[in-house]
Amino acid sequence: MAVPGAGTRTSGDAVVWPDEVAVRQIDASDHVVLAVRGSLSATSANLAVRPALRKHLLDRGRVLVDLSETTLAWAPVAELFPATLAAAGGWPLARLVLAGPDPSTAAILRASRVHLTVPMAANRDEARALLDVRPPRVARRHELPCAVTAPNLARSFVTSMCEDWELDAGLRDAAWTVATELVGNAVEHARTECVLSLALAEQRLQIAVRDGRPTAAGHPQAGVRGDKGYGLLIVQGASRAWGVTPHDDGKTVWAVLDAQPDTGL
Repeated sequence: MAVPGAGTRTSGDAVVWPDEVAVRQIDASDHVVLAVRGSLSATSANLAVRPALRKHLLDRGRVLVDLSETTLAWAPVAELFPATLAAAGGWPLARLVLAGPDPSTAAILRASRVHLTVPMAANRDEARALLDVRPPRVARRHELPCAVTAPNLARSFVTSMCEDWELDAGLRDAAWTVATELVGNAVEHARTECVLSLALAEQRLQIAVRDGRPTAAGHPQAGVRGDKGYGLLIVQGASRAWGVTPHDDGKTVWAVLDAQPDTGL
C-alpha cells in the first residue's frame, strides 16, 4: 500500500488523496491487485496511482489494476499506464493489465491505444489470464546520462530487448547501430540527458531518443562524411523510415526498423 504523505488521509486499508482518489492493494498468489476508486485527474494519477503502480511493477512484476470504481477526468491521464509500464521494463519483466473499466473509460483507453500495450478485460478473472499473454505492442524506456558512456548503455539495453522479445541477431545489429547513433547525437549535439524508447508492434521496431534541446532549423538532414549529420545517413540506411518530432522542451528523433521474431533456424 502506498505511504500517505502531506494532504492525505487513510480510510480502512486504502490511501485517500485530496481529490478523493483511493488506491487499495490486494496481494494475490502471483500478482498484486491495485483497486482504484474515484476520478483520475492529472494530479491524482501522479500523486496516488503512478507511485504505487511503479513500486509494484518493479517489486512484483505482475500487476492488475481494477478500474471498476474509477473514471477518467482527463483523457491524457490514460498514458499513465503504458508510460509507467515501459519505465518499469515492459514485457516480460513487468506485466500490467486493466480490469473492469466502465464503457466511457474503456472508450478513452482504446482511443488512446492503451489497450495495445496494457490489455483490458471486463473483470479480474479475465484480466488475470491476460497477465500470461504477450500484448500486441511491447515497449520499454531508459533514461540515459549526458555522458560518453550513454551509447554503450544503449547497446546493452538493445541486447536485453532483443533477448526478451525474441528478435534475431540481424535486427539486433541494426538496432545497435541506430540506437548508438541517435544516443550519440543527443550526447554530442544536444548535450542533455536523453530517454531511449523501444517499441515493437506489427513486426515494426521503433527506436526513439528524446533530448532536451529543441530543434532550431526544422527537420535535421542526413549529411555526408565529415558533416555532423553523417550519423543520420547511417540511421537512414538502417531503417525503413526516420524523422524528428519537436517538443517545447526538446525533440524526439525516431527510426522504424523491420522486425521478425527469431525462429531458431
